[in-house]
Amino acid sequence: MGSNDAAPRVHGASSSRKLLHMLLCFTEQRPTWTVAELAAELQLSVTSAYRYLALLREVGLLDSAGDKAYRVTDLSHGLARACDAAQVPLADVALPVMTRMREQIDETVLVARRGGNSAYCVDRVESRRPVRLQFDPGQAMDLHAGSLSRILLAAMPATERRRYVESVLASLPAERAASLAPGALDATHARGWTESFEEVDEGIWGCAAAIHLGDQVVGALGTAAPVYRTDEARRAEIIDLVRRGAEEISAGLG
Repeated sequence: MGSNDAAPRVHGASSSRKLLHMLLCFTEQRPTWTVAELAAELQLSVTSAYRYLALLREVGLLDSAGDKAYRVTDLSHGLARACDAAQVPLADVALPVMTRMREQIDETVLVARRGGNSAYCVDRVESRRPVRLQFDPGQAMDLHAGSLSRILLAAMPATERRRYVESVLASLPAERAASLAPGALDATHARGWTESFEEVDEGIWGCAAAIHLGDQVVGALGTAAPVYRTDEARRAEIIDLVRRGAEEISAGLG
């Protein structure tokens, strides 16, 4: 997840910021863009969009994808490998714990970390029973939806967290908005675990606990299961296992 310190906004770097935002438009879900689409997405003139795109092509990060579209080049693989090399080895340490937990509860177990304003599934061990989830490895998820994401959101620096919450609050129902209030997130961070009901997938309950490296939250361990197979006693049992699993992973990282 990287440092939890909020990066200060650099003044006088508007053009550089737009250039980087253009590069970040290219995702697994949207791998190709035309110049017109990029201009509309970033609220740029077509002329400016062409100029930024030309710079990214010049350094080899973008190339033509045919039919007036552009794509990220293989040069980006080096950035991905650099990211992996610099990260805490969360998946390696977590996998044995996740596998054991799956054997104990036979529900899908996941580990996630934060990257910017998104939560990313690092790895997951599938339940042997049917369960349909949207949290796939490598997929970016909103920080305000679900127990895994909320653990990571609660651990963000206060100013950065407030800015993110303010950007999404108007679109949320009252109950969800209440869980993102400063006091509620502070309480989640202090407690180190939380649960959610149908926030990401319909009919799915989830719980998650913070994974620490020293005093930093570097990830979250969680599980998800259909509401119909998790009554109150079952939820309490699973929450206890998730919390102990997160503590074991934290100890392994330390």
